[in-house]
Amino acid sequence: MGAEMISIYEGIILAGALVGVYIKLQTEVNKLKSRVYVLEQNKNEVTDMLKDLAKDIAEIKLLLARKQIDQ
Repeated sequence: MGAEMISIYEGIILAGALVGVYIKLQTEVNKLKSRVYVLEQNKNEVTDMLKDLAKDIAEIKLLLARKQIDQ
């Protein structure tokens, strides 16, 4: 009877530890998912800014070319 109680006690401890590890891993996964989401949003913002910058540079080139033609 004593050996059975020890193994039941160990089983309960093991189950509790497994639940704790699962919860910890789920928390870490959720943190990583949120970080990935933020990084993707920042990437989209940078891409949009670069597109706007390219348009502005093209407009400046056009204005400079017109200025050279007028002179």
